[in-house]
Amino acid sequence: MMINISTDNYNQNKTEITLQNSNGMIVKLLNHGATLEKILLPSKNGDSRNVILSLNSPSDYDKERNYLGGTVGRVIGRMKDGIWQKANGENMQFELNEDNRTHAHGGTYGLDTQTFEYQTEKTEDTCSVIFTYLDSDGHNGYPGNLNVTVKYTLDNTNKLTYSVSATTDKTTLCNIANHTYFCLDGPNTNVKDTTLKIPADTYLTLDEQHIPLKNTAPVENTCFDFKNGAPIAQALDSSDQQIQQENGLNHPFIINNKEAVSLESSDKKVKMTMHTNAPAVVTYTGNHFNHTGYAKNLGQYCGIALEAQIPPSATHDLSSIVLTPADTFHREVTWGFDYNL
Repeated sequence: MMINISTDNYNQNKTEITLQNSNGMIVKLLNHGATLEKILLPSKNGDSRNVILSLNSPSDYDKERNYLGGTVGRVIGRMKDGIWQKANGENMQFELNEDNRTHAHGGTYGLDTQTFEYQTEKTEDTCSVIFTYLDSDGHNGYPGNLNVTVKYTLDNTNKLTYSVSATTDKTTLCNIANHTYFCLDGPNTNVKDTTLKIPADTYLTLDEQHIPLKNTAPVENTCFDFKNGAPIAQALDSSDQQIQQENGLNHPFIINNKEAVSLESSDKKVKMTMHTNAPAVVTYTGNHFNHTGYAKNLGQYCGIALEAQIPPSATHDLSSIVLTPADTFHREVTWGFDYNL
């Protein structure tokens, strides 16, 4: 078996791109939203296990916004009151597209809803897709033309690397992240018995609008302590007020020294190890899925998103995610898979 790349146009300018390594691991991507659609791990009997949440058809992804596997931005997460207080004291107001109270996930027409240009490349040991998109000045209210490049690379060690870079011609905001939900036990399961290991001493608590409160909280002696690995049920079955408020995990963890985050399936047959240059990982357990709409195949807790990003702000001071024309935004995440199916 060899490294292979193939494409399938399913709707005018929409394309599904398939990467396959020499071990038979398959990754499917969509140029709609620079989306990670499927990760298929081969089994000895010739079948495969899809270890991320997917919709039933590629053509469903642009019919309803579910963020599944999408490249979310310009700013992933929520902007308090939709306000950016600039360094000069001026306030910039963005669209309030969530409950008329917050600006969420880059606005109504964020990056995950856009059609990217793409090209493919292949070496002896890797295959890649490079997606590009120009997010124009003023789109979703953001200043500056933002040139975005997203690259997915699959190698023969069963690692999938997601790399994002962006440049701007005006000072703007940028905190782009991937929003894949992992389900290592396969579709039609839940993640309660999945083991999560997250090297974080602190996390951020949230207010009722899902905005972080100002101070970090220690994970020690709480249901948020996954430093040594624990079933996700440790949090989901907790009576902790934060879990009850959010109906599950929806919390940023501050990563210790960029150590690896990992997941292991309940049957112990699949392990995913994640490395990133991001300072935080937001964990979200699909609390809202309820078998409706184009995500009718998905129910509550059927997957967990591990969003590598700069932690969301509790205030209107968004200086940590300001991007100037002199800088380049760069985010990298590698998901490595060990499996015995």
